[in-house]
Amino acid sequence: MSKKANEWFEQYQKMKEEKNKFKETLAYSTNYIDWLEKFTEEHGSFATDSFLYVPEILSEEDKKNVALLEALYEVADEYADDNFIEATPTDFGNFYSIKHNGIGYFIGFDGGQGASFYCTRLEEPEKDALEYKHLMSGVKLPDTVIAEHKLEELSALIEKLYEENVPIEAIHQTTDTAIQKIKVKNQRFNR
Repeated sequence: MSKKANEWFEQYQKMKEEKNKFKETLAYSTNYIDWLEKFTEEHGSFATDSFLYVPEILSEEDKKNVALLEALYEVADEYADDNFIEATPTDFGNFYSIKHNGIGYFIGFDGGQGASFYCTRLEEPEKDALEYKHLMSGVKLPDTVIAEHKLEELSALIEKLYEENVPIEAIHQTTDTAIQKIKVKNQRFNR
C-alpha cells in the first residue's frame, strides 16, 4: 500500500472509531447538541463538505464535530427505523427533523455528485420533530408501542391462518395487495 493510501486508511479508521465512540456516549451527554447549537448560531447551516476549501477557519474540535454530523444522522436514522418513522425525502437524499432547547434542525444526507451530510438550523422547531433526548435514550414512542402490539396481533393472525391450511402464498398475496392499495391511495391523497 502506498504511503498516501496508508495515511488515508488510518484517517478513515480513526474517524470510524470517533463515530462509534460518539454513538456509544451520546446517551450520556448533551455536549454534541450544545456544540451544534453554538456552531450553527455562528456559522449557520452547513454540510460536512462546507469547509473543505477553508479548513483554517475551524478549530480542530470543530472539524471533528462537523465530521460527526454523519454519526448524528445515523443515530437519527436508527431511531427512526426503531419507531417506524419515515425520513423526509429530498431530490438527492433525505433528512430528519430534530429539536433541542427550542431550536430545530434538519439533519440530512445528500448523495448528488458526492455524499455529504448537512445540518439546517431552524429557529422554530417543526411540530413533529424528534426530541434529541429521545434519540439519546433510544426510548420508544407511544405510537411505536401501540403499532408493535398491533403487528404482533397481525403476526399471530397470519400464523393462525397458516395453521388452518390457508396457503402461505395466498396470505402473502392478500397482504401484499392490501398494502399496495394503501400505497396507491396515499399517493393520490398526497398529491
